[in-house]
Amino acid sequence: AAAFVTSGTTYPILDGIVGLVLIAHSHIGAFDQCVVDYLRPRKFPIIGPASSWTLRAATLAATVGIFQFNTNDIGLTELIAKVWTA
Repeated sequence: AAAFVTSGTTYPILDGIVGLVLIAHSHIGAFDQCVVDYLRPRKFPIIGPASSWTLRAATLAATVGIFQFNTNDIGLTELIAKVWTA
């Protein structure tokens, strides 16, 4: 929590919430359903669980990346504002 408070962004709490919601929505809503629907472990006993764990690792890596971007760079809200006005 201290990293969000001392970060250089204008809206640190909003950056954290947007980052977590973006990652959760992408993981649960899109990518996990593709793995569940098309790479079922019963039909694909090796690649099914491997793809599930690969997705979990990629989600964790994306979460760490967004956290680093929010704490060490301009943050998601400033990025969206700059892209929107570009």
